[in-house]
Amino acid sequence: MKTFKIILHILLVIPLCFIILISPKKQQERIIQFWCKKLLSIFQVKVEIRGLEDYLVNQKKYLMVANHISWMDIIVIQSIKPSIFVAKSDVASWPLFGWVAQMTGTIFIKRDKVSDIKKALKKIKRRLMKRSVCIFPEGTSTNGRYLLPFKSNLFQASIDTHKSILPLCLRYEQNNMYTDKVAFVDDMSLVDSIVSIKQEKDIKAVVEILQPIRPRFNRKELASYAHEMIRQNLSQNLS
Repeated sequence: MKTFKIILHILLVIPLCFIILISPKKQQERIIQFWCKKLLSIFQVKVEIRGLEDYLVNQKKYLMVANHISWMDIIVIQSIKPSIFVAKSDVASWPLFGWVAQMTGTIFIKRDKVSDIKKALKKIKRRLMKRSVCIFPEGTSTNGRYLLPFKSNLFQASIDTHKSILPLCLRYEQNNMYTDKVAFVDDMSLVDSIVSIKQEKDIKAVVEILQPIRPRFNRKELASYAHEMIRQNLSQNLS
């Protein structure tokens, strides 16, 4: 029954994407948020927001920066703060999810190409004028127990647009203990990950909203500062 609900809800996104295309921004955000909340409820994944929650509900636009554990991170963040995401170009080829990502404005990037980074940066700066944009500066996902160094290139968007950085620290818990069962790592396929998460119960996604960072430094300093804030929060809550 759970599998049927997941498939049905994923297919529902097709007509919703066409509605998004002809809807104003506020309506687009409500549709995206509704779909993501419903998908989380089908997976029986609860979301708990901690920290400075007020920064999620104000009307300011942020360059949101988060650690990366799973494709589920995007669903979780979209359920609490609909945003534009920056993703690896590989995501565009994912069955259905890649198409949905394109339809909802995702910015795709090949991090090993300087020209691609520059193009993505321009797109981010344009989008930040109207929407918050979320990046995963580790450049890949981990099991969530540690934090990889942050790539600083895209932090330049915060400086050029004068938009503050909003750090988010993500982790997943099961029975009030940290779990890596949601992690999307190694050679795992998207289908394998969906099947694996579907089989779990009592998963909780915890999102810590940290203090915004004003763009008063260069991009490398901003990346280092955001990295340290998330690292400390992760360390405190996994010890």
